[in-house]
Amino acid sequence: MFMGSYDHRIDNKGRLVMPAKFRSQMGDTVVCTVGLDNCLAVYPMDAWNVYLQKLQSLPFTKGQARQFMRTLLGAAEELPVDGQGRILLSAKLRKYALLSDAVVVNGVNDHLEIWNSEKWAASNDEMLENFTSLAEGVSDLGV
Repeated sequence: MFMGSYDHRIDNKGRLVMPAKFRSQMGDTVVCTVGLDNCLAVYPMDAWNVYLQKLQSLPFTKGQARQFMRTLLGAAEELPVDGQGRILLSAKLRKYALLSDAVVVNGVNDHLEIWNSEKWAASNDEMLENFTSLAEGVSDLGV
């Protein structure tokens, strides 16, 4: 399970050193794609394969399902994790998430999110301010 938030930096070549705490769970290759709310989502291959199985059950006859899969899978990239725990983020993915230098790597159960630091700070402040109502909203889901 991935959890916790870590401040990191992307170097001038687009490489990001993943937090040391997460490296053993990542393996040699990860999948990076667009995430919700303009972040990037990074999955270890095992978690990605589980997610793909769920995606395959979506009805391709439904327009939103097709668009979601096209967007998510069209942007997905397999990235090797080098010996120093770095991944090379493409310019396309960095542009989507507004990433340049300072980022936050956030653990979200089966995957990681990579956020623009300023965007994360604003979003996190809002989530913390509304945490009680968020908790009430998910209580209907059995949490």
